[in-house]
Amino acid sequence: MYKAHVYGTMTFHKDDTTVDRLRPFGELEMFDVEADTLAQLVQKLAEHFGTDMKQFLAGYSDDDEKDSIQRTGSCLINESNGNEVHHAMKITCDGEPVYLSEHPELPEE
Repeated sequence: MYKAHVYGTMTFHKDDTTVDRLRPFGELEMFDVEADTLAQLVQKLAEHFGTDMKQFLAGYSDDDEKDSIQRTGSCLINESNGNEVHHAMKITCDGEPVYLSEHPELPEE
């Protein structure tokens, strides 16, 4: 069973003059989803964010394995006033971290 937990929305501010470049953007949107296959899970995540699988995967990036306790990746959904809006998430299968870049069977851009 594949599971994903979306932790919420964060904005990466491109203005380096701000002291804290990483700040919450709007309300945190938590989301949990389960599926039998990884493709089904990615499809459900894409639908949740109002996009298709290819667009979701194009904006998704794996995080370093050292962060796998907290998250396995994040997805850039859109930009707001030049700031990148990301959604941090953890994807697992039977409790083990899953990195989407390691799954070439998923549709590519």
